[in-house]
This record gives sequence, structure tokens and C-alpha cells, in this order.
Amino acid sequence: MQQIRWGIIGCGNVTEVKSGPGFQKAEGASLVAVMRRNAEKAADYAGRHGVDTWYDDALKLIEDPQVDAIYIATHPDSHHYYTLLAASKGKPVYCEKPLGVSYAQSKEMVEYCKQHSIPFFSAYYRRALPKYLMIKEMIDSGKLGEIRAVHVELLQSIKPEDTVDKGRWRVQPEKSGGGLLLDVGSHSLDLIDFYFGPIVEATGEGRNQSKTYEADDIVHGSFRTESGVCGTGLWCFNTCKNEDTTTIFGSKGILSYSVLDIGKPITLETEKGTEVLAVPEPPEHVAQPLIQTVTDELLGKGHCLSTGESGMRTDWVMERLQGK
Repeated sequence: MQQIRWGIIGCGNVTEVKSGPGFQKAEGASLVAVMRRNAEKAADYAGRHGVDTWYDDALKLIEDPQVDAIYIATHPDSHHYYTLLAASKGKPVYCEKPLGVSYAQSKEMVEYCKQHSIPFFSAYYRRALPKYLMIKEMIDSGKLGEIRAVHVELLQSIKPEDTVDKGRWRVQPEKSGGGLLLDVGSHSLDLIDFYFGPIVEATGEGRNQSKTYEADDIVHGSFRTESGVCGTGLWCFNTCKNEDTTTIFGSKGILSYSVLDIGKPITLETEKGTEVLAVPEPPEHVAQPLIQTVTDELLGKGHCLSTGESGMRTDWVMERLQGK
């Protein structure tokens, strides 16, 4: 096989720029079909993005013989169903995060794909972006010395749209599995897994302080990685300040970076002083580099940086930090 022909289930906003075009532009990949339950919107997406085939039925897309692999970009409450459906038909799956609305769902998705020898990947695309690979190289090269600890601080104010009715789907537990920790906060935990290996111990507490919506709006906790790095975190989505800083403490230096701002410089403190390090320009379609690694693995040309297994581990950590 010289090319992976992709189909998308759930061609909503996340696929417009961030991911969808990446399947058309990655080497060895093409986007041949899309699906959305609303036929008019599915047809509109296909027309605007130059995709020949559209469906309003996921099973029809999955069973299309022209589709080799499936990208699931629906809300998390349907990830489990669509993953098992696609895998049961022998199609590799690349799934948005969180994998399921619970760790139990995520684990079942990973184990089902393993049992049936179906390649399964999670969409933590930051792992493949130049900025975060640059940080990994600095860590692995010993520039920071031995890594002692890491602290995550993500603060956001309440969004006006979350004060209306039940808020966006991201803060509706029945659709997202929880609150904004799962949606935006999980990226910080996934990068820690990427840099230091799996988190093997985690404890914390999630609370709904503002009562603006049903989900937790603050989570705090501590954790330890398999490699011995100790960590703490605060994810607060009900405060007056917007701040996003992860700090890595080493025996020779301290490195700080933004998880969500892909283009923001990195700060490095050593005995030589403080340096502000420019990072490479982010790509137009931020998920494309990871999509490239998924495609390469399916073609037998390399390995994807973000697997279903790593996504499942992050889901496990998030549940424990919320005290579940």
C-alpha cells in the first residue's frame, strides 16, 4: 500500500483547520470520505474541502472499501462506540481525546483493538510539534541535569458561553466525560507522559466551585512518574487570571513553557542566567505532524508518537486527579 485513504467521522469545527486538511497534505495520505449526522452539513464540508464522498451514516463510511483508516472527531461520548465499530470492520482508528468518557471505556477501546490487531492512536498532536520536540531534546540531552520535579499551572476565566444553559459540550459531563481538565488540561499530562514516561501514582481532588455548569471547574493534585519525577498540578477554570505554565525542575536548570500557546517561547534558567528561547513557527494545521507519524506507521515507514495506550494512561491519571 502506497497511500492511506482516510475517512472522518464527525467533521465539525475541530476538523476545519486543525486536523482535517492534515489528512490531505500529509505525505502518503488522502482524505476520501467524511461523515456527519446532518447530511446538509456533511455535504457542505465535503464541498468546501474537496472531498468526493460524504455520508450521514458512520457505518456506511466505515464499510466503504475506498476508506482504509478512520479518524474519529465526534464528542467523547461516542468515541467508544465508533472505535469498536470501526475496529470490528478491520479499520485502523485515530481517535480524538479523551478516548472515552471514562478510563473503563478507554481501556476497553485499547484492549479491543489489541485483541483484534487493529492499530489504534490517540490525537495528542503536541507530541509531534517542533516546540515540544525541542523541549524533549533538551531534557534527553541532559541540559537540565537530572529531572527532579514538574509543576503544571493552568488558569482560565469562565467563558461567557459557559454561563448560558448547560454551557458548551466541553463542560457537559454526559458529552465530554468531565470538564475542561479533560479537554485542554489533558495536554499537559500527556506531555509529561511523553517526556518522563507513564505516571504511575496520582491523587487529587476535583470540585465545582462556581456552580456555573455541572462539571468540575477546579482540579488539583500530585503525581509521580515511572522514572521517579515528582509532580504537582493546578487546573483552575473559574479564576480572574489566564495563565498557562508548566515548569520542569532539574539539577542543572529550570525550564518553563506554555502547553496551549504553541508559538510562545521557552524560558530556561541555569547558572549562566535566564534565556528566552524562540521556538519554530507552528504549522498551519497543527495536527498534521502527528497525522504524518500515524500514516507513516500504517505504511510501515515509522512509528506514531501518540498511541492509544498513552491516551489511555492519560485518561487514567485524569480520573485519579479528580478523585474518582
